[in-house]
Amino acid sequence: MNEEKLKIIYTALDSLDNNPLFKGMWKYVVNSGERIEISLYIRDTSLKYTVEARRELRLQQLPRLMVNTDIKNSIIIADRIYPDVKEQLVANSIAYIEGNGNVFIPQKELYIWVDTNKSKANIKHSSGRAFTKTGLKVLFHFLLNEALLNMPYRQIAELTQTSPGNITNIMNSLRELNFLSTDSEGKLKLNNKKQMLDKWIDQYEHELKPAIEIGTFRFEAEGDYQNWRRTPLETKKTLWGGEPAGHLMTGLLKPRTLTIYSLENRNDLVNNYRMVRDPDGYIKVYRKFWNYDGRQGTIAPAILVYADLLHTGDVKNLEAADRIFDDVIKPALG
Repeated sequence: MNEEKLKIIYTALDSLDNNPLFKGMWKYVVNSGERIEISLYIRDTSLKYTVEARRELRLQQLPRLMVNTDIKNSIIIADRIYPDVKEQLVANSIAYIEGNGNVFIPQKELYIWVDTNKSKANIKHSSGRAFTKTGLKVLFHFLLNEALLNMPYRQIAELTQTSPGNITNIMNSLRELNFLSTDSEGKLKLNNKKQMLDKWIDQYEHELKPAIEIGTFRFEAEGDYQNWRRTPLETKKTLWGGEPAGHLMTGLLKPRTLTIYSLENRNDLVNNYRMVRDPDGYIKVYRKFWNYDGRQGTIAPAILVYADLLHTGDVKNLEAADRIFDDVIKPALG
């Protein structure tokens, strides 16, 4: 296992050689078996880190790293670090080196940040129709209830508010990506669910979420912000997501941003919940895009809450996301 990690580390360190900032850099790697440490001597400054080496680092992997009490003394070294992950590492002053030579070293005596090199894996691989805006909506329904896969395409189309032709294309795409197969009884089933969920979360933030944004608000009365749990959301129409849902599911959070998914329009939100439009407000409202809940209450599905929390990058939110994954999502994935 350490041999693979050492290869990743040496590749990343070698990628710095062509950068004039690291001219004359001296590097030393110590592999004790249990952990790997590196010492760097750069521009008259000595640095020592414990290494977290990964083939790639996605947002979903951050929670367990962020709760590491020694993370500030560690450096992430990976062949590829996804852009949203790098944003969170920078925001939390966590050092990293990417296999293409991108690097972040946030030391008082030496601050280096390079993020201009293209990813070695920056070749566009087609995700087909499964991860378009429409595909993400349909796939979300399958993640909520896998039994929907075996409904007639026309019924799936009605439930997800798309066309039967789109369902055909999405199913074909899932097969091509090895996320869909047929079991011994001829029933359709999802494959590689964790990998599929990771991809869904990545694409949701960038593809679908911006398209379903309704607006940013605040409560007319400041007291309603402090007592947000008393807000009488209309069940099935309007649901808590993000931090408020994370609080209700885990008890770990004190929400600052109130995320809401709703079928109500702006006027309904203003009239029903005493909200005021405010571009700098603390309430973020998105259009509810699913028609299957399988449950009662005013909390969005756990997968969506998990995705919302991950993309904030906040350490407490990441801890709550990790709890939700372990307690709710992981058992459901099977």
